[in-house]
This record gives sequence, structure tokens and C-alpha cells, in this order.
Amino acid sequence: MKTPEAYYAQARGMFFTAHPDFQAALDELTESDARAANLSLRQLREWHAERIYAAFLRQKNLDGMIFSIQLAEPDKAVAAEAIESYLKAHAESLGMSWEEFCIKNEL
Repeated sequence: MKTPEAYYAQARGMFFTAHPDFQAALDELTESDARAANLSLRQLREWHAERIYAAFLRQKNLDGMIFSIQLAEPDKAVAAEAIESYLKAHAESLGMSWEEFCIKNEL
């Protein structure tokens, strides 16, 4: 099983493959654009790619990690395990028990 961040990166790549117009916009960024932003061209493209993907997730009102795991993991059982692991880590970071988290979020 991959990390949630690895699923997110894979899903973001899949998103840009499915939306070549967004990829074309990223490809149009130039070294001059990067210098103006005080970034390398790769960093600038990564920054904009993240903003585009995050905007898509917000527009659809999706949890980025859960959606990314669902999109990137073809094995449904592995996806369910990865989502549960992600949610348990999220609960822990909030200082909640898994049971408290499930009750609060109606899981």
C-alpha cells in the first residue's frame, strides 16, 4: 500500500492526463515566468499544477486524499484499507480516538 501522498501525486498526474488543456497551460509557462516568480520552471509548474488540482477538488467538494486514493488505487480492498489508514492518522492528529472520530463524522 502506498502513502496517501503517493496516491495524491499519482491521482494528480492522472487528472492532468485526463485534462490535456490544463497540462498545455502548464507547458506554456516559460523560464521568464519562473524567474519573475523567483522559482525554477519545474517549481513554478508544480506550484500551478497543485493549485489547479486543489481548485478542482474544492469545486467538487472532495477530500483530496480520499478522492486520490479512490482514483489511483484500482484494488477496492486496498483502497478501503488505505482510506481507513489515512482517516485513523487524521483522527490521531486531531487527538481523537478512532471511535470518537467515527462517531463525530458518522462513519
